[in-house]
Amino acid sequence: MRASLPWLTIIVFAATAITTGAMLLNPAIGDAPERNGPLMLEGQVWRFVTTWLVETDGWQQIAVNFTGLAIFGFLVERFVRRAWWVVAYLGAGLTGEIAGLFWQPVGGGNSVAIAGLIGLFSMWQVRRQDAGLGPVRYLGTAVWLGFGLILCFRHDIHGPALVMGFLLGALAFAKPRAEARHA
Repeated sequence: MRASLPWLTIIVFAATAITTGAMLLNPAIGDAPERNGPLMLEGQVWRFVTTWLVETDGWQQIAVNFTGLAIFGFLVERFVRRAWWVVAYLGAGLTGEIAGLFWQPVGGGNSVAIAGLIGLFSMWQVRRQDAGLGPVRYLGTAVWLGFGLILCFRHDIHGPALVMGFLLGALAFAKPRAEARHA
């Protein structure tokens, strides 16, 4: 466990807040970085990532996504590692954006990237045996993973992103095989 300042979460939070704030002052800014499937397929590949910098669906999306980033960004940065924070945010975010090409071609927000942090943190909780939580530590994993699978079947872009977060979490916390340690 590290007690250092969660600077990665703060930087991503600030960049998203600044871009979203600019979009609120000038709504045309929201169109430039948001996910736009036809434009992305025509070569505007930066939209796979820049879409995470604008919350295009109003104040409810801003409140939910900023809260999720603050909570799960902090938790992952504090209890896991910053490298895995980046891997989960990017991996799940890109997975959600690829699903978005098919299921929701236009939009913006970083909720799909935050889903990666949720999945990673949930897997960290499962691995925690010394926290005194007992079986309760599995609750978050069961709820979030179940929710992710339901969303996949409903063709919601958050489903594949959540599932990817769990897969990356499983990778992050996989124990090396005994033979590999002795080689």
